[in-house]
Amino acid sequence: MGQQKEIYEYLRSIDCCRVCCLRFLKATKEEFVEAQATIVKRGLEDEQETDENESQPKLKKTKENVCIACLGLFDEGQLSTLANEVKESVEYKRYNCEAGFLTSISLPIALHLRQLALWFELIERFPLAYRPGTPPDIPAKDAVKIIIIHRLEQALGKPFSVDGVTVNVPFSYATEQAELSKLAGVSPGVFADRKSHKHCRKDFITRNAFEKHFTPSVIDRTAFRKYYPFPPTSCEEERLVRGELTFTGPTIFVAGRYNKLSRALSQTPWVIEGKRLMEESVQETIVAAIAPHFGVPDERLIFSSSGREDVDVRCLGKGRPFVLEIPGAMCDQLPEQTAIEMERNVGSSKTVVIRDLQLVKREDLVHIRGDDADKRKFYRALCVTKSPVTPDTVKLLCTDEPFVVQQVTPLRVLHRRPLLARPRTVYKVRAQPCRGNPHAIVIDIESQAGTYIKELVHGDFGRTTPSFRSIIGAPIDIQALDVMAIDLDWPKSLEREKMH
Repeated sequence: MGQQKEIYEYLRSIDCCRVCCLRFLKATKEEFVEAQATIVKRGLEDEQETDENESQPKLKKTKENVCIACLGLFDEGQLSTLANEVKESVEYKRYNCEAGFLTSISLPIALHLRQLALWFELIERFPLAYRPGTPPDIPAKDAVKIIIIHRLEQALGKPFSVDGVTVNVPFSYATEQAELSKLAGVSPGVFADRKSHKHCRKDFITRNAFEKHFTPSVIDRTAFRKYYPFPPTSCEEERLVRGELTFTGPTIFVAGRYNKLSRALSQTPWVIEGKRLMEESVQETIVAAIAPHFGVPDERLIFSSSGREDVDVRCLGKGRPFVLEIPGAMCDQLPEQTAIEMERNVGSSKTVVIRDLQLVKREDLVHIRGDDADKRKFYRALCVTKSPVTPDTVKLLCTDEPFVVQQVTPLRVLHRRPLLARPRTVYKVRAQPCRGNPHAIVIDIESQAGTYIKELVHGDFGRTTPSFRSIIGAPIDIQALDVMAIDLDWPKSLEREKMH
């Protein structure tokens, strides 16, 4: 306790604010929230000293110098207005988010430089309390976040949440570059290397680079003293300036399943060499119905699905799972009736139908982004043969025994896929002739996700082996293909059909 008070009194004598003193004494989260009580409880000051005038804000001392460590970051006047400013912000009130709020606080790197100067000083004065390899304090950003979050929770009546609206709080320091430029004299090699890197600004050093190259165990104390004062100084004109508060909505994920009913519709916008080949797509039809509710422009939504079908392939059955990533959403709820209206709006296109529309968590995306190796998909193909279909043809194609096909990248996709040989498993095949057309045959296929079904049928000039062509020993081609089912039980079924 004796050394704690000695450290505290020394830091106060060189113009460290009380909160920064607690930072260098490694205060806990609760102690930062109740800073005044902590100082009294630790015996660093008596209650009369910390609260000379009950009408004044806690820990505020009239005409107190700007803190040499935080440059006014923890000034009570500044902190006390922030929470109310957020609460009354017209921009913040536009968000309809129940999850709560998140904070993003941007601080100048110059605070790291001042921490380093104090670090050297504390090591020399209190060698048993501070060591060269261990940071001397709770970082300013961590401490100010603790205080700001506590006050925002009280003012907004909402909890801190990683899924909430982000409150962006920027701070700047006018003479930062002038202070940082002194580091070139301390460790010129670091700046020479950074200047030679084409992606680095010549007058800038990142936090990571600072923390790596500027610690008491890495740099020379004498060299540092030569270029930077011990302890650092400050004046009223040299303090942090808080910039304008801004807000960023949470990233929301909406999942569902879609059916594609058209044989002339791409899954995503189809553009080749800058030329659009189709007016609509599955993605755009779905996005147009969902984006307005979340107040986000259509083009900002990110569409993902469990695989994709060709333009001329329908997707039937329960549909293909998909998810929309919606960054910067203005709301974080999807009422059931709103979801039903979205499903109806998409269905009115007559080309796309969606169901089971629901909010999901980021961690749930593992289902749709996982390895396709274990997924199975079910297809129905209408095929034609050169010779009439015979019972032997049907018998040769029907099998319950899995077999592996080797598929070299099909010629039709070689312009956008690397040339590879891909093994894929076909688990089951069923075939039946068509009445009224002796050359037609319907084939049901259960296969591993990623199988090129068209090439499985006709062989792609021998690039897929075996193929149905090689199995029956005669030419066969595909006239129409439908995706009948996808073996992925996600997202959960909501059974809304009766509500449509």
